[in-house]
Amino acid sequence: MSNPLGLEPAAACANCATPLTGKYCYACGQKTTPLTPTLKYFLHELTHELVNVDGRIYRSLRLLLTLPGSLTREMFLGRRASYVSPIRLYLIASVLYFGMGGLFGVYGNDDFLKYTADPGEVVDPAFVERMAEANRTIAIAINVQLPRALFVLVPLFAALVMLVRRRGGHTYPQHLYFALHLHATYFFLAAAGVLAGLVTLPYVEPVTGAFILLYLVAYFFVAFRRVYDTTIWGTLWRVVIVALLYIAALAFTVVAIAAPTAFPVLFGQPSQ
Repeated sequence: MSNPLGLEPAAACANCATPLTGKYCYACGQKTTPLTPTLKYFLHELTHELVNVDGRIYRSLRLLLTLPGSLTREMFLGRRASYVSPIRLYLIASVLYFGMGGLFGVYGNDDFLKYTADPGEVVDPAFVERMAEANRTIAIAINVQLPRALFVLVPLFAALVMLVRRRGGHTYPQHLYFALHLHATYFFLAAAGVLAGLVTLPYVEPVTGAFILLYLVAYFFVAFRRVYDTTIWGTLWRVVIVALLYIAALAFTVVAIAAPTAFPVLFGQPSQ
């Protein structure tokens, strides 16, 4: 066996002392690494990990964003080694979106205040300030709490899919893979929408928003049909039911998050 790094092979696993026959211990799964690694070995491992991760991310994103449902099908078929796991992909996408939203000031935008009155109408400055403060506090609360709430909402989405596909022969974790991939797609697209919002050219933001919405609707339909192998009509009614119930749950969650923060600001004393 070639040994390009010039390292002496270990006779037993350092973790469980099982005799080794390859790069990985068959008893505990730990990879064989030298106890005193050289700089050459460290650089080799670093390069390998970076290339390996980047390759898996590229393959995962290509399937996720361009072939709806294909990545989930790969998970169903057990071909997982070449792709990023569903939960990791979801976490990457959600952190990217919420992080960009906070970084670029998407949350708490006060532009709506420009339209609170007709031209020439006198607006109470205290009212304007109170509305601005309410908008900011609501946005901060949603930005902080909604990512946490989604850890409950995503499993709920999977349960809704399981409800309309209860005779499909899939397990709940498989439905959860589908839910995680669908939400990850939304977050990646929404992050692109955040970037589009930074462009000052006219109509860029609304056109981008409309495209994302239409793409997500089409994506949900195509992905559901590809993953669960349903007819067009069977896909349509199931997608509509899941979407309506999930939107209702999401709206209730947003109101529950925003209300405790908004009510004291809107109906209490304005901050000094």
